[in-house]
Amino acid sequence: RMSLEDAFPNIPDEVMDYLLEQKIRERELTSEKEMLKERLCKVEEHLKLLEGRDDELTCTISASNVYQLSTVGQVREGLSGSLSLTMEMFLKAHRKLLRLQRQMHQDHEVVCDNLNRVTVTN
Repeated sequence: RMSLEDAFPNIPDEVMDYLLEQKIRERELTSEKEMLKERLCKVEEHLKLLEGRDDELTCTISASNVYQLSTVGQVREGLSGSLSLTMEMFLKAHRKLLRLQRQMHQDHEVVCDNLNRVTVTN
């Protein structure tokens, strides 16, 4: 399999490094966004479990083998706060990813235009 450097020997190392860093960042943001999406789904599932239940009803919640007595209303409030925060983080990651992908597309066009100019002049 041919590497990018072999396929495009005219691209300077700095440019190639920059493009690879952008690709790595894109992968990281995509992974972060997926993780946040999974968290959103999990919180929504928990909220659905509480639908139709009286806020004053007591319940036991646990995290890391620590059990605590609470009420449905308190749990719902906590989950709603978590949902809002996670949604905010998801949207922030989504916007960063869109900006990065736009920039990558523009950079790709510039590199291709420059390669075409180099190829035509040689």
